[in-house]
Amino acid sequence: MPSPDKASLPEKHAEAPHSDGTPVKNIPLNRQAYLILLLLFTGVFCNGMIVPFMGFFIIDELGRAPWEISIYVGLVSVLTLLMNRQFGERFDKGARVRPLIAISAFAFLIATATLSLYPSYWVIIGFISLCFSFSNASTSLMYSFGRAYAESQGMAVTSYNSYLRSMTSLGWMMAPALSFFIAGQWGNAFVFYTAASLGLLWVTLWFFVVPTDFTAAAKEPSSNQQSSQSRSLNHGLYLAAAACLFIAGAHILTSAALPLYFTQEAKLPTFAPGLAFSIKCLTEVAVILLIPYAMQKFSARTALYAATIIAMPTFYILSQVDSLPQLIVGAALEGLYYGIFAGVSITFVQSFANGRLGRATSLYMNSLFLGGMFGNVSMGLIASAYSYQTAIQLSLVIITIALVILIASRRSDRAVEAGLSV
Repeated sequence: MPSPDKASLPEKHAEAPHSDGTPVKNIPLNRQAYLILLLLFTGVFCNGMIVPFMGFFIIDELGRAPWEISIYVGLVSVLTLLMNRQFGERFDKGARVRPLIAISAFAFLIATATLSLYPSYWVIIGFISLCFSFSNASTSLMYSFGRAYAESQGMAVTSYNSYLRSMTSLGWMMAPALSFFIAGQWGNAFVFYTAASLGLLWVTLWFFVVPTDFTAAAKEPSSNQQSSQSRSLNHGLYLAAAACLFIAGAHILTSAALPLYFTQEAKLPTFAPGLAFSIKCLTEVAVILLIPYAMQKFSARTALYAATIIAMPTFYILSQVDSLPQLIVGAALEGLYYGIFAGVSITFVQSFANGRLGRATSLYMNSLFLGGMFGNVSMGLIASAYSYQTAIQLSLVIITIALVILIASRRSDRAVEAGLSV
């Protein structure tokens, strides 16, 4: 396992990126970089098996009332937001990455092993929720770790961020389906047996992949820098995160409403939601992997403008679907706009980090998380009061707000140093 000579985030890389985000030197990925991607994929896959399955398990296996799911989801959500922030702060203060990732991996392994041996609602509330909040926070930490490693090795940051994001998309494409397949074939307990086995793989990869000395060296800006830049950059960072929150909210609102709209209101066949999801995901992953090539000519901001503008007709088309050909077009456009967003949004938010990469990344992850919560809750309320079609159409308003925030954050570009792309 190769270890970087000085595995710390430099103050300013010797080969600083151009203003459009492309680095002066595009050093190929090394073995360690690929192993980091594998480690991220494994962690995401583990979490992806459990997160959507827990609600089903609480009702189907434990026989609890639906409202009791809300207690668990609310608890895990709040704890995950806090853990994302704590991990980001520790990363920025120069804490070693290896112990932080170990906490996430071992927490997942302990939680799934406990659930496989002693499934209990109150154990879930009192102990398992805390463990899963630690494991959920691993994604944000891995994004910070991956970017810091890419910078320390002189790799193309935008490209590597896209690869990191594609690992997340791939994991979430496959893991939930595997969970419910296993539950249907062999029972709910086998989901946790499988997850615990994968957790053991996650721990094994952590042991061999993460360098023992890797840190993001804490950087203290000078007093002049603090007074002239801090307020502006923080303003830009929160605007960037807010834009991501609204884009994620619009995406989740539509995604949650589409299956029911297709089958109940558009009267399409029962396989239609699965077909749309497959087309959307395949397009999304392909776009994420191709984004680095587009970023050689366009900035992350320009790409986000394109994503929001493409999303507007996409939501309209999806809200008017009444045939399979229209569904295919709408699903492909959905994968296109969200693939662009997923491929560049983390780079965009990190460009306002002002030396606090972990904080910026945790804020980015929390914005996606909160946007998802907002979208899911809103869908149920809107559909109950009006229709699933109305919920999809409301996404047009939300994505327009995101575009306005992106335009407003343009003023903060002046505060971004030449070493980062906006």
